[in-house]
Amino acid sequence: MSITIALILAATAIRPGGDMRDAAMRPPGGAPPLTIAAQPFARTVTCTGARTLTGTATGTGAVTWSASPDGASGACTGTGTWSCDVAVSPNAAGEGVETITISQSGGGSATVELGFYVAGAHSCFLAQSYDGAYNAGKLNLAAVGTWVNLGTSALNVTQATGSAQPTYRTNIVRGQPVVRCDGGDRVVAATAADWQFLHDGTGATIDTVTSTSVSQTSAIATTSGTGFTVGVRHRINTSFSVQYSQLDGATAATINGAASSITSGAFDGILSTLASADTPDATLYVNNASVGTPVNATLFPAVAPTSALSVCATSAGVNPMNGDLFRVLIYASSLDATQRGINKQTDEWALGGTLPVTP
Repeated sequence: MSITIALILAATAIRPGGDMRDAAMRPPGGAPPLTIAAQPFARTVTCTGARTLTGTATGTGAVTWSASPDGASGACTGTGTWSCDVAVSPNAAGEGVETITISQSGGGSATVELGFYVAGAHSCFLAQSYDGAYNAGKLNLAAVGTWVNLGTSALNVTQATGSAQPTYRTNIVRGQPVVRCDGGDRVVAATAADWQFLHDGTGATIDTVTSTSVSQTSAIATTSGTGFTVGVRHRINTSFSVQYSQLDGATAATINGAASSITSGAFDGILSTLASADTPDATLYVNNASVGTPVNATLFPAVAPTSALSVCATSAGVNPMNGDLFRVLIYASSLDATQRGINKQTDEWALGGTLPVTP
């Protein structure tokens, strides 16, 4: 071997950053990429405990998903084009806002954040999905003739009269939409007997996120009309206070929050619980803090309420709401402190701030 050739080979072997191994032995330049399809909203939430994610990958290995911090995981279908039915039931403090990782064996991975409310809601009305399909193609000011119930009961609330329909408003609070009640709107379920569990002592929670700048009595969700008719009232009261009442047809067990329990123009979480086994039986919360004086709701009417569930006002249009609803969740159980905290954390993530959140 000539001296010249030897020097060239030596220089190649010891050049800065050089690699003496055969090119075929070098690791690939990176794992095949995997992409998750965009979500309907930058901070998408679900109340069903499930969300189907789709996407593409250039590898050929099996695709799986995992959720953190919940720890749930599962298999997906497909490889080049894949679909993952992600199922998460948050049940511990700190859960609810989940980082979902989609991974391909021998390939790449990608993550997306999703918000999961406590699973098992009897009724779930999300402004993000008032049509049941995350409002794909729905424009600002669209009339909400039907607010689809995503909960286990699938009991929708509807309004046939155009002038009494609330409206869908886009990009109201940190990019999130709302359903706006303008003071003459209401959407109502079909059958009163479906809502007996809200007052009969078997357990219930009404969990709402709402905003108003009007100091007046405003029904958020109710099954009772005027007077002492049978049902419950979950509402905003005058002086920006809040109120929960259970009525048996003759009397009312009522919790009144103090003046300024909620913040004018901001989004607050207003939640009421009713449980037969606990003492006190009924409690009212704002942003997961108890307000007013809890009461023992000892009268549990084992009959249907006066009206079916009505949102934005009573079914007769009394106590109309002027304000925005981000969501209404109803459970056939009394949520405990951990569960209430999960929903609050998910709301704060979705709305981009600590409750009360100002748009």
